[in-house]
Amino acid sequence: MGKLKILVTGSKGLIGRTFIETYKKKYKILDCTKSDNLDKILKISRPDIIFNTAGVQYNEKRMISANLLIVEKLLNFCKKTNSYLISLGSSSEYGVCKFPTKENTLLKPATKYEATKAAASMLITGYSRAYDMNAIVVRPYTVYGVHSKPNRLIPKLINCIKKNGTMNIYKGYHDYIYVNDFVRGIKILIENRRRWKRGEVVNLGSGKQLSNFQVLKFVKEIFGNEKGKFKIINKFFRKWDSNMWVSNPAYIYRRYGFTTKFTFKKGLINMKKKLAN
Repeated sequence: MGKLKILVTGSKGLIGRTFIETYKKKYKILDCTKSDNLDKILKISRPDIIFNTAGVQYNEKRMISANLLIVEKLLNFCKKTNSYLISLGSSSEYGVCKFPTKENTLLKPATKYEATKAAASMLITGYSRAYDMNAIVVRPYTVYGVHSKPNRLIPKLINCIKKNGTMNIYKGYHDYIYVNDFVRGIKILIENRRRWKRGEVVNLGSGKQLSNFQVLKFVKEIFGNEKGKFKIINKFFRKWDSNMWVSNPAYIYRRYGFTTKFTFKKGLINMKKKLAN
């Protein structure tokens, strides 16, 4: 047998780009960006597996097409070809919870982004069970790495230190998982694809949460304590922020044997090495 042919949508994002860089020798990987013709790529490539990392978080006008309609298109393709589909959802589909979220936690979306992601998850589950398809949802928590978007907290902190700038730090809590761990989790799911349950949901986080203030402390320790001025503001910046945002990682460990290898600090150290190259 030849190499598995994997199509990665959203291939310029943190997760898609890192997956391609990490496993380009192991798999035959095809990439698809938002400017590419997805229908044409699907028709020509006929991939064994589609890893859908595409999505829009901030542009409300594009959320329906980017977060929901693309999933329907991929499901219809997989229905005809028996290809496997891994589609990224979001931990924010659960909404604000006072406990670590599990795969069966009730979805309580409170924004258009969360709603479109939750709708896509339900579409995948429904299609998979109705048509006996090999499609699953992976819900990431806060993934970080060298290709993170510049508007994310960690890149903003690093940039502030490098430029000796000033920055407000608001209260907030997140479950951080280093991108190398995350894409390794995806590889484990690919290798165990014949064990998938139809429409299965898998949370992929570290099971540990950090406050924004703890994140600042770690980033300063790794990237420099002497530069950058940070004002601590002990209140939430957004109404949907909460005192708890963390996964319960028991399911992916029990079913697929996945645990993280990178502590938050170790991930930052690895980031620093890669940024220096």
